[in-house]
Amino acid sequence: MNPVLRCFYRSGPERTFTECIRFTLVRDRYQPFAVLHVQMHTDSHADVPVRVQFSLGGRLLHDGVVVKCDCALEQGQHILRLTARSYTSLLVQNQLVPGIHTDVTLASLLETYALPHITYQPDVEMIRYIYVKDNASMWDTVTAYNFKLNSGFPYIRVPNLLCVLPQTGTVPAAIPEQSILKLSDGGELSGMLSRIDMANMVGEYGTYTRSNPLAPLYGIVRVKQILLDRQYVYEPDDALRFRIALGNRRLRSKTVSYAGYCGEDAEDLVSVGSRFTARVSRIVLTGDQGGLTTSDTFYFDDFCNVQ
Repeated sequence: MNPVLRCFYRSGPERTFTECIRFTLVRDRYQPFAVLHVQMHTDSHADVPVRVQFSLGGRLLHDGVVVKCDCALEQGQHILRLTARSYTSLLVQNQLVPGIHTDVTLASLLETYALPHITYQPDVEMIRYIYVKDNASMWDTVTAYNFKLNSGFPYIRVPNLLCVLPQTGTVPAAIPEQSILKLSDGGELSGMLSRIDMANMVGEYGTYTRSNPLAPLYGIVRVKQILLDRQYVYEPDDALRFRIALGNRRLRSKTVSYAGYCGEDAEDLVSVGSRFTARVSRIVLTGDQGGLTTSDTFYFDDFCNVQ
């Protein structure tokens, strides 16, 4: 397994820990940051770090900030426990100035503040305008930018790469049939809308409405009324399409758990034995002294593996 945790401190030298008790690393297509939970043996008391990097087999899988940490002496052994989020969590913690921003690029959004260690896809097309809502996080604004750009939803790749364009790789990471431990099918309906109505400029309803053709198939009756969304003031139907698509997230899914790790990242093409090939949406790595297990989930909805 060979996990390595590098810890960086406010002052003093960095420390490296290699005696892992257990860890869990979660990356999700719809979550703006990865989350690492890890327990390591240490030969002495360890202070709270300001930055951690986690590698597996020499490959960097996580780079982020610590949100919780403690070092305890238990039965004569020092054990370091910490939870860390990737640096893209800063996109949820910062806000842009509300109002209309014109000639918007991904670079102009991301470089408003000096956010450390976050990179983004280059040469992404400019859009005419975006309306930043009051109290909206940068992630909310990037999400609106992405939908206006190409009807997509942003996602994060290792370690802190923000993507708004689809992956184009055609050579899949192959999960060997003999490594598969479990296969399952699932889905989520908790957010699905059956219809959404939006008011016009003077607050009257009836002008803008859209129904979800999938809702009757699942017996869903959930109607939502919203005020005019200024992010889509010139494309009002896009405001409705966006919310229908949000409600359809994780509509169908397939999950495979297998022994080991094949190196896949969010939106990578993955072949599951001879069963199916799709782009992975959620990756959960778990490891302890018994070995390493990967659980890959593939969403099939309006943003992922669209058919």
